[in-house]
Amino acid sequence: MPSESGLLDHIAILVRWRRLIVTTFFVVTIATAIVSLVLPKAYRAYAVVYPPSQGGDMLGLSSLVGDLPLGLLGLGEGGISATDFVPVLQSDRVAQAVAKRFDLENVYEVETREKLLMEIEDRLEVDLSREQFLSVSFEASTPQGAADQTNAFVEELDKALRLRKREQAGSLRQYFERRVAEAETEVNTAEMAYKQFQTENMAIDLEVQAKAQIETTGILVSELAELIIKKEVASRIMEPGHPKLQQFRIEIDATRQALDRMLMGAPPVSQAPDDLPEIVIPFRDVPDLGLRALQLMRDIEIQNAIYKFVRQEYEKSKLEEDKEVAQVIVLDRAAPPDSRSKPRRSLMVLLAGGLSLILSILFAYVVEAMSNLDESSRGKWAEIKQELRGS
Repeated sequence: MPSESGLLDHIAILVRWRRLIVTTFFVVTIATAIVSLVLPKAYRAYAVVYPPSQGGDMLGLSSLVGDLPLGLLGLGEGGISATDFVPVLQSDRVAQAVAKRFDLENVYEVETREKLLMEIEDRLEVDLSREQFLSVSFEASTPQGAADQTNAFVEELDKALRLRKREQAGSLRQYFERRVAEAETEVNTAEMAYKQFQTENMAIDLEVQAKAQIETTGILVSELAELIIKKEVASRIMEPGHPKLQQFRIEIDATRQALDRMLMGAPPVSQAPDDLPEIVIPFRDVPDLGLRALQLMRDIEIQNAIYKFVRQEYEKSKLEEDKEVAQVIVLDRAAPPDSRSKPRRSLMVLLAGGLSLILSILFAYVVEAMSNLDESSRGKWAEIKQELRGS
């Protein structure tokens, strides 16, 4: 029964070395227990936070910035998430703010800023769940200290996020402030261009003026037709040199000239005292002037619409800059823990005892194996020791 013989051999080795194994176990476990009692205690407190709903952005600032072509402020993501909390919590700004509040530089007895930040980093733990709930914990030497410092990290997180939001809103306000000034200038430019067009062409209201001129032209055409008929009738009953016929001819020529000026404009010569006033716009110029007037009025409408939009968003950005809204919602505030997080005495004693058993048993097997070497193996072992001594 080779298997039973081998098992008995193992039991025999353990029995022969039982005193060493048991003694080592008790010595190591007792020493570990004593050391765990001497080690400083540490406590870890926990807080749970989550971001506010995106509906809290009442002014639509985030969506507005997201639509801007500038990628202006990094606000275009549409709202803060718990993922954004992690780098802020682990930032030097938050760590230094907490360290200053609790004088951690003296508590940890460190001399440099880098060592202080490393100490804080070792004690801070941040865990983000799938549901976007963030667990924040910090380790301190007392239960109350752990709770206070954990809550301080949450408060400094909220302060940092609010400051970032104010800075972003301030940058956005400055952008819209510049755009308001530019829009005002563009509106004034468009209005002055339309005014200059009206002055140069006496185009106060082209639609009204054209309507009035059409009515006047109709009257002149009727008068001209009446004069022509009267002249034809008079020429049949009067002598060719009759003064009345001469009067009809003069009136017909004057009426024709007035119609020609209204239709085609005055000839490019110095204006005579009896010419039509400048307010009368020749019909041939009305289409071009009307098109130009429409273009200028369209420019004014566009610039006014831009100015109105920019002005509204400028006022919104000013309100957003002054608005104080919590950026962190606290689900569970940190409370003083009932049990310590370090040292974990039971685990230390258990691991030390188990390791001592393994090493002492391994030592027993090695010694037994060395004592049962055959002659060739003993010679090889002697050579190995000789080589080791020689080296």
